[in-house]
Amino acid sequence: MSSVQQQMRKGTTTVVILKLLVDVGEPMYGYQIIRRLEERSGGFFEFKEGLVYPRLHQMEREGLLRSKWLGEPGTRRRKVYSVTEVGHRRLEEELDQWRSLSKTLNQMLDIA
Repeated sequence: MSSVQQQMRKGTTTVVILKLLVDVGEPMYGYQIIRRLEERSGGFFEFKEGLVYPRLHQMEREGLLRSKWLGEPGTRRRKVYSVTEVGHRRLEEELDQWRSLSKTLNQMLDIA
């Protein structure tokens, strides 16, 4: 992965996680999120656990996500994440900024 791809991935991780969870409409656990993000990118981006899990925890601390444990104690349990109302608002703000940035860059590059 090029350094440009790495920076793009790092800079957009929060918004793509929020968008994925909103689109899926149900809580997902970390590994599911990683695989689905990679699928959505068509393999263009790799999302490593060392990037995604700390981001999920940070997003939870910021109030963007809530989590809960599924499974009985003593069995394999999974922590699943869902988007809060604060997360929904943040997603809309981020998408508005992305649309504006994309439009401006496309104009500057004379694309579309």
